[in-house]
Amino acid sequence: MELHKPKNLYELLTLNMEQRFADRVAFRWYDADQDVVVEKHFGEYAQDIRRAVNYYLSTIPDIQGKRVCVWSNNSYHYAVNCYGVMMAGGVIVPMNQRKSWDELHRELELVEPSAILTDGDDYGCNEEMQAAYGSLLRPMDAYKAYEPAELVNRIQPEELMVLMFTSGTTGLSKGVMMSERNLFSAGHVLWAISAQLADKIDLTKPLPSHYMVLPMFHLGAFIDLFSTTVMGWPLNLGSDIRNFYRDIQKMPSQIMSVVPMIMNALHKDVMRGHRDRLGDLWVPIGSSAMFDPQVLLDMAHNGMFVIQCYGTTETCAAGIINFAQDEKHIGAVGQGSEYMDYKIEPDGELCMRGDCVMMGYYKDPEGTAEVIDKDGWVHTGDLARVDEDGYYYITGRKKNLIILDSGENISPEELEGLVEKCPAVRECIVKELGKKIGVVVYCEKEHQQTVRDFVAQMNRTVPLYKRIGVVEFSETPLPRNGAGKLVRK
Repeated sequence: MELHKPKNLYELLTLNMEQRFADRVAFRWYDADQDVVVEKHFGEYAQDIRRAVNYYLSTIPDIQGKRVCVWSNNSYHYAVNCYGVMMAGGVIVPMNQRKSWDELHRELELVEPSAILTDGDDYGCNEEMQAAYGSLLRPMDAYKAYEPAELVNRIQPEELMVLMFTSGTTGLSKGVMMSERNLFSAGHVLWAISAQLADKIDLTKPLPSHYMVLPMFHLGAFIDLFSTTVMGWPLNLGSDIRNFYRDIQKMPSQIMSVVPMIMNALHKDVMRGHRDRLGDLWVPIGSSAMFDPQVLLDMAHNGMFVIQCYGTTETCAAGIINFAQDEKHIGAVGQGSEYMDYKIEPDGELCMRGDCVMMGYYKDPEGTAEVIDKDGWVHTGDLARVDEDGYYYITGRKKNLIILDSGENISPEELEGLVEKCPAVRECIVKELGKKIGVVVYCEKEHQQTVRDFVAQMNRTVPLYKRIGVVEFSETPLPRNGAGKLVRK
């Protein structure tokens, strides 16, 4: 199947949306009030983007380079506004509406937005948002009142186009600056996924649909706004993971980007003989480096084509992709791309380089210099190894390493993966507790002894210096940041 690879956003709209794929479905979503699935074709989508361009050019004077934030759940309007802002010459800033007001306020003060788009839902700090930025708040669908604009390419490929905040797992979040050149360079790496799937598609059947439930402030979801348009494939929008089984039946989907929690839920369905609940789904795409290899292997053995993507916000999600389905390599994050360079430092840190590397952190040259060295290498902070076949494996986070008095380095992620094999463990985090390796486990109170026994048995299978010496329990879920990642303290 031919891939139509546009060189920029202007071509993505004028060639792919308006010419090649105008009559194909671009979006679907379920309207619960009407009990119907709504569809938008690429031709309609392009017209709405043109309306949004007109709206921003008309209402934000000299918009070139000005920031527009989006504080909203996923929706068709979200996608239209992202394209509209960028093609008007502005900078789109997807915001994590799950963050606390203190976190959001700090990011908004840094960004200095010209407008904040919101869907009106209550995210727990609406009063504070209204008091601080009420004059800048705008509805998501205001563009609908405008006529489609005559389009010219206003985007400077080397200039700031997208500003996306990191999750801030170990500190304050940082604003990652991305240009059009960065994103389309990342596309050359990521479109390898589309090429792989295109070769496996039965052309007698409807085009594959991509189910999106990850929030669009998550780079893995944001990138899907481009990749599906490159292929001319539909994007099925999910509003809430709790509605997954309903959505997947009403909007048959073959592809889905997942994080470990979702992958594990799919795995349970597959292994319990409930594959029919997943409808047509057969391509889960993992966007995390720390999946359980056995889970992935089980999925592959039961007819799923499992893909893993390793990348960072700082490389615009590009990095390493794993298409391997065999037992030896399925636990890897994959092999490198011809469009990027890779190296592993003497201390085990994985570094990557390429045109997809961010412009830098917003208003933070010192932070940028800590991550991108003078030769252009991004220091990912991830520890890795590479095998004789060129497959990379992530073994932990450099910042998370526990350094024992003996000088041994312990990767907490490795031990967490072992502890999580205990069915009673709902979640856990490994850290140094009183100069010993400790684990804090969230589980039911009646299962605590089961967990202690499991850890004691596990300790017999690992080297002496890796053994867990302290087990503590929490009867409530462990603290997470706005992106849903465990907070390490």
